[in-house]
Amino acid sequence: MECSLSEGASRYLDTLYEEYERFDVQQTTVGVSCEEFDAIAERPDGIAVRARIRGEDGFLMRPDGNDWTLPGGILDADPDRETVAERLERWTGLRCRIEGLDRVSLVGLQCEAATEELWTISAVFSTTATGGSPRGHAAWRNRKTPITVPSL
Repeated sequence: MECSLSEGASRYLDTLYEEYERFDVQQTTVGVSCEEFDAIAERPDGIAVRARIRGEDGFLMRPDGNDWTLPGGILDADPDRETVAERLERWTGLRCRIEGLDRVSLVGLQCEAATEELWTISAVFSTTATGGSPRGHAAWRNRKTPITVPSL
């Protein structure tokens, strides 16, 4: 089975090493359905970006089923500080100062019918909100607040 990073994924990883200091890199392999595998194979390279956005009222979270998740999305440009901050503002409505990069995950995707692995990159950033207002169903959360997810 082929296991090398794509040119795009390798470029994103190189940018992360150049732009940020001291972050953990994890590697894992995940089995997915052939439909999921084909859908991911058809899209251009991208890096999944999530952010821990700290504000006065806790951390910004988005509802995800019966739980909450960090806000983010797929970034199809180099993940430098300026680009990540601009996309976070577009996705969340908040201007953010990028404090650092918490971790990077290299994720190999496999399905039984494929003879190759697809590699994706996921990055989690630490940020501080400097202005703006949360959009959509996003809400400020802290550990003391009970989890109640709004109806979507």
